[in-house]
Amino acid sequence: MHELVSREASPWAARTLRWLLVVVLVGWSATGCDRIQSFLIGRMASRALTGDRNDLLDDGSLHVVLCGTGSPLADPQRVSACTAVLAGGNFVLVDAGPGAARNLALERLPRHRLEAILVTHLHSDHIGEIGEAVVQSWIAGRTTPLVVYGPPGIEQVVGGLRQAYALDVGYRVAHHGTEAMPAAAGVPVAKTVALPGPGETALVFEKDGLRVVAFAVDHEPISPAYGYRFDYKGRSVVVSGDTSKSANVIRQAQGADLLVHEALAKQMIEPVAAYARANGLARWAKLASDVVDYHTSPVEAAEVAKAANVRMLALTHIVPALPNVIARRMFMRGVSDAWSGEVILGRDGMMFTLPPNTQTIDVEDLS
Repeated sequence: MHELVSREASPWAARTLRWLLVVVLVGWSATGCDRIQSFLIGRMASRALTGDRNDLLDDGSLHVVLCGTGSPLADPQRVSACTAVLAGGNFVLVDAGPGAARNLALERLPRHRLEAILVTHLHSDHIGEIGEAVVQSWIAGRTTPLVVYGPPGIEQVVGGLRQAYALDVGYRVAHHGTEAMPAAAGVPVAKTVALPGPGETALVFEKDGLRVVAFAVDHEPISPAYGYRFDYKGRSVVVSGDTSKSANVIRQAQGADLLVHEALAKQMIEPVAAYARANGLARWAKLASDVVDYHTSPVEAAEVAKAANVRMLALTHIVPALPNVIARRMFMRGVSDAWSGEVILGRDGMMFTLPPNTQTIDVEDLS
């Protein structure tokens, strides 16, 4: 009986609310709608123009934000590879795949203070939005050139972006003037990072207590491909980049507080290849079979974390897309058996805060 009354009453209640809204809006239009509109837009502008999380740069902690935890596969919940690191007044990205610039804005990260992008390798899902990251951080107020570090070949990528965006930069400078849009800040600068030898690291930069090194990972035939380690005030974070299970990742991540490691669920991809073969889709069968041989499974990532003796493992570059809880459980199957430590299935907007000289890792959502 109650359900019947509720269903009967709902259309009437909805119509009443709609008419009340019309009456209120008409009243506003007659008695100060402009003032109300200006007030509401002012509130939105205040958040849009002054709401960035500048505190993340100056609070003494090491912060890691998963801006993009997806892959080249379409996923409505994740954009492509992007990890932000903020410490000691420094703000850098590791990779900037498609969708990254949008998430940087949605997560309220202080884009005007973005200094550098550290590229792990030159696959499109890791470099596809470097150009937009440059432009959007420039529009947000960055006044110095953005440096793009990466393996040999990064100068070719950045050179192409400079050419592709040259007209855009010229238009914006002509429209707004050099004081608002300094031309040099709209143009990225490439810096090639070369490793001294097998198993060795290369110093990317050391500034304000933040030390960043690059190291080789195994993503053949893409070579070289890098991971990065960040050390700051007794805390450490390692970002693996794309790699198969790698002894060098274990070596470079030894004792790290947080390991951000890629993960591809091979047990969920192999049936796709089998289906494609059985249905005459030879090309798709080959692509699905090939992709598993240069990535790390969630179980293998847990094995890496255990061998490296890290405090926490965060999985990123998630393949395949995980639309529901059943898919997520399938993805994580066997992980807890491989390692008893804390494993986080990363998602866009997740932030890890590592206060200095402690063992604490706080996890929260910015989105």
